[in-house]
Amino acid sequence: MSSTLEKIKFYSAHIIFVLICINDSIFINTWIAPGPIINIKYILVFYFSFFDKGRFSITFLFLIGLIFDSLQGMPFGMTSICFILLSILAAYLKQRRTQINFQNEFIAFAISLFVTQIVSIIILNYFLPIPFEYLLLAINIIVSLVFYPVIRTLLKVFYHY
Repeated sequence: MSSTLEKIKFYSAHIIFVLICINDSIFINTWIAPGPIINIKYILVFYFSFFDKGRFSITFLFLIGLIFDSLQGMPFGMTSICFILLSILAAYLKQRRTQINFQNEFIAFAISLFVTQIVSIIILNYFLPIPFEYLLLAINIIVSLVFYPVIRTLLKVFYHY
């Protein structure tokens, strides 16, 4: 029984991640804003890559990124690149830190999110001829950084890292 519950708990993060990606693709663009205001999917990728490196595999992140791109109408593979880059940056920054505390983790998340957003801007500017709204991107980054401690606390309570 305990083994089954552990498997459900392990794969619940995958299910939540997939549902959030589908939810961002379908509902956010139609009734809230032209882009997600808070990057919950990036927070989840960073959190599980930082604390549990084996939770989201590169293959899983790649496939979910392709699904998200196809639902969102983005250049195919852009989100996959961002997810994988965020995962690699989180794992690298955790390895480089000698002392893990919230401040170091938050700075690592801010750096990873900023680099990931720069890569997505470069890809979008290269493949899409439409103008990009940098104010929306700045709001997106700031709101994601503000909500990171809240989502992190909820994940810590549920997954006990």
